Amino acid sequence: MSILTRIFRLFKADIHGVMDHIEDQGLLLKQHLRDMEESLVQKEAKLKQMCFARDQARQNYEKGKKENDKLEQDLEVAIRKDRDDIARMLIKKIKPLARIQLERSSHIERLDHEIGRLNEDIEQKRLQYERLRQQAAIFFDRAEKQNEGQRWPGMHANFGAHKISDEEIELELLQRKEALKGGAA
Repeated sequence: MSILTRIFRLFKADIHGVMDHIEDQGLLLKQHLRDMEESLVQKEAKLKQMCFARDQARQNYEKGKKENDKLEQDLEVAIRKDRDDIARMLIKKIKPLARIQLERSSHIERLDHEIGRLNEDIEQKRLQYERLRQQAAIFFDRAEKQNEGQRWPGMHANFGAHKISDEEIELELLQRKEALKGGAA
């Protein structure tokens, strides 16, 4: 069995080696960056929706609060005027509204918590994305420099960095002037 196991491992390793050779690391890196960017866009859209839902819930809470305040004022007036029938009717309205307001308040708190958590997640993902994007830029820059060296054999990174002396420039200028005078004559 050990021979078969070793053959299987060798075959498996060879397949992985071939796949690694076939896959273009640059293309995979670019695709990974696009996937990360798309994920960030989706999370930001979700965050925007959650913020909109929270704002709507806050508006509803404020409307309910104003309605509750109005009912409380009316209830106080009804009690002062000994209008128990009106007071009972107002209490029947106030009690369910108070439960709804409590639910709205807890819903807003949950949304605030989820928005905070999602904001943190987005920030972490954005930092990861930026780090990877910078590393990818370095990778592509190195790959481009390596490819330049393969395209132009014999040329090095310091090609053209040779310092030209003033005398060489002066000599070149004189030769060109002489060539122009000789060609014009």
